[in-house]
Amino acid sequence: MSYAQRRKQLHQMLGAEDGVICLLSSQYQSRNYPDNAYMPFRQNSHFLYYTGIPETGFALLSFPDGRDILFGPPFDLDTVVWTGEQRSLDAWGAHAEVSVCEPFSSFPTQLKALESPLYLPPSHANMLLSLAEYLEQTPADVKAGVSSALVEAVVAQRLIKDDGEVAAIEDALSRTREIFHNVMQLPLTSMSEAQVYGSIMQQVYSQQWDTSFQPIVTTHGEILHSHHYGLETLDEQRLLLMDFGMEPALGYASDITRTFPVNGTFSTQQREIYEVVLRSQLDAIEAMKPGVTFKDVHLLASETIVRGLQDLGLMKGDPKEAVAAGAHALFFPHGLGHMLGVDVHDMEDLGDVVGYGAPGVRSTQFGLGFLRLARELEPGHVVTIEPGIYFIPTLMDMWASEKKHEAFIQYDALGDYRDFGGIRIEDDVLVTQAGHRVLGTPIVKHCDELEQHMANG
Repeated sequence: MSYAQRRKQLHQMLGAEDGVICLLSSQYQSRNYPDNAYMPFRQNSHFLYYTGIPETGFALLSFPDGRDILFGPPFDLDTVVWTGEQRSLDAWGAHAEVSVCEPFSSFPTQLKALESPLYLPPSHANMLLSLAEYLEQTPADVKAGVSSALVEAVVAQRLIKDDGEVAAIEDALSRTREIFHNVMQLPLTSMSEAQVYGSIMQQVYSQQWDTSFQPIVTTHGEILHSHHYGLETLDEQRLLLMDFGMEPALGYASDITRTFPVNGTFSTQQREIYEVVLRSQLDAIEAMKPGVTFKDVHLLASETIVRGLQDLGLMKGDPKEAVAAGAHALFFPHGLGHMLGVDVHDMEDLGDVVGYGAPGVRSTQFGLGFLRLARELEPGHVVTIEPGIYFIPTLMDMWASEKKHEAFIQYDALGDYRDFGGIRIEDDVLVTQAGHRVLGTPIVKHCDELEQHMANG
């Protein structure tokens, strides 16, 4: 679908709530002060989706009658001197399929003249402050003026990926797969986390792409969002958890996690836990189809984890009752997955309407409350499936001291796992009319496949 078609469809979806839609590009973020070096620029994903413009300094007004006005930077000699030749505003207009282009300086006046412009929640503080300035309102008033109708329409539209969007995600997955397979064949026993991270970034940047989020590269998989990269040589007895994805300037992300032994061979204990996580993921993927709620898929994956941990003597009792009580969250304290698209956590800047619908209400239960996605699945949804098992010493000690869920957890058996770390396995899945399709060419994930691939390095 073209950018003009997307904007037209959005107006149609707004129906009686339709009005003039205002979209702003992201702004550069300086490190310390405005004239200092800028942080890496990432365009606002909604602006990308409706215009395809990956640059800063733009705004769009889209009218119900089909008119669009693109506001952007005019020719500026200082810009040419400092940053090189710039693409003309008219050229960007042609790219975005907008015929009327005006200098950005006229945007605030035209926006202020509108009676009730429709806009989304500002994604950054500088965008919020800019809107407040243009509308001559306080930041609090700008937040209060966000159009819930526009939010719901954008979510409904962007949730469903067309063939072109799926192809873009699979392009990202193809590149991600190559890097995963390359890293698995590095001499990991003589490398540090920082060196592995450096290898990933070199491979990403050499393609003029970027990561879709800060990569996780850690032998402490029990830390769910570990963004520290140690300098010490990897412990060859541990597992390395690697969670990262890629995206080009126009967005559409991949998001993959693999966990594999630093020395290339799973220990018996590592293999046992890994097989439980893998079975949970495979069961969840198999359950993906239209009409099923993702919350039910999450609960199914959780029950598989409970049964696997029961077989290893770490849990007990009825699996459904254990999951209903939240006992499994000692080992699996996060949600099964999230929407994927232009953003790696697609549209989560718009709140829980993305994952839960409107009004979206999350559970207050530990673990289940971190589930980002619970809504009924539809063809065109692209979702991550990423179960895990983690042994978090502080959490284990706290629950044990409180005798929490002792009807389901074998606390006496956990001692041998205190230093285990964690395992997560993640793939990206498209919901289809017939059921589902795991996107991209497979990335090795079965134990024997992983060991063989690493041995061939």
